[in-house]
Amino acid sequence: MENGNHTKNVPENALFCCFGCMSSVGTLTGVAMLEAYKRLDHDKNGLFCTSAIAIGVPKHKATTEKAKNIIVIDGCYNRCAKRILENNGFKVDRYLNLFKNLKIEKRGPFKPFEYTQEEFESAVNAIIKICIEEVN
Repeated sequence: MENGNHTKNVPENALFCCFGCMSSVGTLTGVAMLEAYKRLDHDKNGLFCTSAIAIGVPKHKATTEKAKNIIVIDGCYNRCAKRILENNGFKVDRYLNLFKNLKIEKRGPFKPFEYTQEEFESAVNAIIKICIEEVN
């Protein structure tokens, strides 16, 4: 995406997530987001880079500004991904927190894979649901 073409064909939904691998819910958020994305319409939903927004990469900011909806998935009460977007001037349109909304326990530190298959499927399904729901 060279020469300014990075804002063409931007998906309607910009998907951002925590991928904090120091705890179970951080890892779960990332792997569940990837699995959910496999099942979603890629013309409508796109995976965006939280880290690039955090450090102010101009082309990532410009691309994010073109999306209709910003959807953020966090793993725990720290709300890292949501705070990164908001601290960089973006309004989060839809938000899911695995700890708060799905009651998935945060295990750690240094227990990145300490989540169950049931928790994984619950997270994947919740992410798909938040991505396909219509906002009035």
